[in-house]
Amino acid sequence: MGRNYEKDMFRHLEETLLKVDLLMADNAVLKREITGLKENHEKEIFALNAKITALEKENQKLRDIIDKNSGNSSKPPSSDAFVKIQNSRVKSGKKPGGQHGHKGKVHKIFDNPTQIKDIKPSKCKCGGKVKYSGKYTAKQFVDVEFAVSIIEFREHDGVCECCRRKVKNHAPVRDIITYGNNIKSFSSVLSLEGMVSINRIKQIIKELTAGRLNLSEGTISKWNKDLSVRVAPSITAIKENLLVSPVNNKDETSIRVNKTLHWFHVLGNKKYTLYHAHKKRGNDADNAAGILPAYSGVLVHDHLKGLYAFLCDHAECNAHILRYLKAAIEKKERVWAEDMIKLLLEAKTVAESRENPLHHATVRKFYRRYDEILERGRQEFLKSEKPNYNGEDMKLLRRMKKYKAEHLRFISNPAVPFDNNQAERDLRMIKAKTKISGCFRAADGGAVFAALKSYTSTLRKNGHNIFNGIRTAFAGMPVLC
Repeated sequence: MGRNYEKDMFRHLEETLLKVDLLMADNAVLKREITGLKENHEKEIFALNAKITALEKENQKLRDIIDKNSGNSSKPPSSDAFVKIQNSRVKSGKKPGGQHGHKGKVHKIFDNPTQIKDIKPSKCKCGGKVKYSGKYTAKQFVDVEFAVSIIEFREHDGVCECCRRKVKNHAPVRDIITYGNNIKSFSSVLSLEGMVSINRIKQIIKELTAGRLNLSEGTISKWNKDLSVRVAPSITAIKENLLVSPVNNKDETSIRVNKTLHWFHVLGNKKYTLYHAHKKRGNDADNAAGILPAYSGVLVHDHLKGLYAFLCDHAECNAHILRYLKAAIEKKERVWAEDMIKLLLEAKTVAESRENPLHHATVRKFYRRYDEILERGRQEFLKSEKPNYNGEDMKLLRRMKKYKAEHLRFISNPAVPFDNNQAERDLRMIKAKTKISGCFRAADGGAVFAALKSYTSTLRKNGHNIFNGIRTAFAGMPVLC
């Protein structure tokens, strides 16, 4: 009995040891499989983390692009879609409308009325005769009449009764139909100041004249081309004045000419404007205009790096810098950007409140504070969690450090403006033209419009009447401002 028990126990022990060996073998296989799966999972997790990091960077980049608007970047307001942009202006606290103490405006009686009608009936309602003292209250009815003046010249041929010589008389006009300078000037004003397209100018003139003048689009286009030739002396005078101007503003915008992308360049100041249409936007166009290669004054622009190839002094538009600083505050919460905005606005206030150049000590003070803010910005950038040396805020820091003299030139030179708004205002009408009338269909349409708009813009800046200026140009006597 005892011997069988021992055999059974020994057999059970062998079976148990065999099972243990099998389990250990299975365990070793499972360990190897788990180790392999773990390594694969770690590789997958590493790859996923790298992908997540890349996607986060891409997402942030796209967010930065989406968040850009006309208030925190150089994008035009037309790209803002339906998003309400917060105004960058600081509230003054004043109520809207006319301020206390300002002089109001009332309607004034026109001099030299076309017709006078005395309202003084001779008899009263009771039948008695009315006696008047001579005093009166004047009230005027004002309106405009559109009338077509057509003068027909009849050339009669005759024979002299004395010498029997044939007499041929000639009218003072050459063609069968000759249009006067008034209708030509009216058409040009609609095109240049109203930004009306040629086909609508045709329709407007037809309706205003009750259908008597049904001009062709080719005729209206020919008038503009003829006017662009006649204002050539004025364009030459504009170029000469811009060349000797101490400060000029430069900017450009895209246009479409016959379905091809062209560029509309503007160079001007408070008194003169020169537009120039060209196929390119860089120095080729500026060289073709013929002013900047020989210009020695101060050129204000929006950080167009190609312009630094010209040897004149340069000034940067600080309105753009304020937008970029605003973006650094909104997206990166940069404290240095707030300090820089305060500094630039303070310098602007000081610079615009004086007529003579600031004292050297005041200029050096602004320069020193400018450098201190940039250094604080660098330290703030280095302390950030994920410093991106190619980020927008770091690019802005590098730019403001490199072009410090150009950004602060308005402080040392009273003639230099704080921003490039003059050029942007000059370009605003060009964008209005393309939005209202579309592209220029003729190959030389942009050049013709540039010449004419240079003329009318300069007329307006110098206080001349646009219509009269165009009419005298059609008569061969363009205004030389």
